[in-house]
Amino acid sequence: MGAWPRARIGELTAPARFVRRYGAEAPFAAGLAAGPDAARGVTAQELVWGVAVEGALTVDDLLDRRTRLGLVAADRDASASAAASAFDRAGVTPA
Repeated sequence: MGAWPRARIGELTAPARFVRRYGAEAPFAAGLAAGPDAARGVTAQELVWGVAVEGALTVDDLLDRRTRLGLVAADRDASASAAASAFDRAGVTPA
């Protein structure tokens, strides 16, 4: 998923950060519903991606496994509400 020929990477219309992380899926990821960003530069779109595409089941799953923000207490505290909002924006009820 996300594979794209290196010679054609410039054709993708998304921020470079998303292209590096998501490859061919970058335009889709960048277009996900925006909202409050989390700590340490994790964008709202990346949080929604963790829920909608990667299948995070709980806020803890999203923070600990999908983004690793839960590994530092201060980052967890700064990101908990943004992570909870990602479930709403993705139309998913956390388990």
